[in-house]
Amino acid sequence: MSNLIPAIVKSASRALDIIEFIINSPKPPTFAVIRDFLDIPKSSLSYLLQDLINRDYIHLDLEMRVYYPGSKLIQISASCINNTNLSREILVGIKKLSDELGETTQAGLLDGRFVVYIAKSQGVKDISVTTLGFRIPAHAAALGKMMLSSLDEDQIKARLCNVELERYTENTIFSYEKLLVELKQIAQQGYAIDTQEIIPGGFCVAVPIYDKSHKIIAAISVTVPAIRVNDDFLGKLIDRVRSTATNISIRLGKI
Repeated sequence: MSNLIPAIVKSASRALDIIEFIINSPKPPTFAVIRDFLDIPKSSLSYLLQDLINRDYIHLDLEMRVYYPGSKLIQISASCINNTNLSREILVGIKKLSDELGETTQAGLLDGRFVVYIAKSQGVKDISVTTLGFRIPAHAAALGKMMLSSLDEDQIKARLCNVELERYTENTIFSYEKLLVELKQIAQQGYAIDTQEIIPGGFCVAVPIYDKSHKIIAAISVTVPAIRVNDDFLGKLIDRVRSTATNISIRLGKI
């Protein structure tokens, strides 16, 4: 048994190296990129990748043949984040905003080309479809578009260029070129909206959360009935959500 321990430790170390490399890679890596960077034999790498895929720690895009962090990593991150200042500050912030507005508020993180919902405070009438850990394509939701807008064009291209963007309603942006234009506008104005792009009758506003290095690490949003939205209401809504996000960011150390 003792003779097996070094091999087991080596496999565990390699598995962690693979996970860390995929998470930290500027764009989703291919098999060859992982093999060359980590210098793992092809047969060993194939076995480890398949095991990680089976356990949902990583995900293989069969069309692009690239690897993303999987849902299990997101679930673990969400569990761990419950004990961090980020989680506490976001939960307190969105709960207060939800109580003030009577509407549903959410928070999310970017996972490849998806947004993962890590917090939610339900309003009086909840018209959203999200739950904790829920993943939806980032291009179709205000939270996702807000997070995507923080990436450079190469990073966005790696996630979306060769993907057929899902269309949920007649308002969903499913053209990569049109999405790029909107993401540039979002980056300039500092907030994102979706108007019945994923939920018929739903309107959502999202703004970013920054860490102390002024890096966007999450986003929060509020969902309201689209029928209530006019220019005056939208301006006030953006101000309220932005004020909450700014307060959370300041409490996390952003100056």
